[in-house]
Amino acid sequence: MGVSADKPEIQQRFIDKFELTFPMISDTGKTIIDAYGAREVLGVTAKRSTFLIDPHGTIAHVWPKVHVEGHAEDVLGVIRELAG
Repeated sequence: MGVSADKPEIQQRFIDKFELTFPMISDTGKTIIDAYGAREVLGVTAKRSTFLIDPHGTIAHVWPKVHVEGHAEDVLGVIRELAG
């Protein structure tokens, strides 16, 4: 699931452009973003971060600053490690 502070119509353009197959949540009030501590140091824009959340709702792993290239493989590797 993706979360951004963008309005839904902006998110939809992003979803369409990159052909995303997962849901996006519009968090214009930054409630979720703040709850996860995902704002930049200046508190203005959100960081691109990934939070791996287990089936019990616990944060299992955090990538605080994501570089898109190779990131999916990194996430999959941690999932495999945690799964044993």
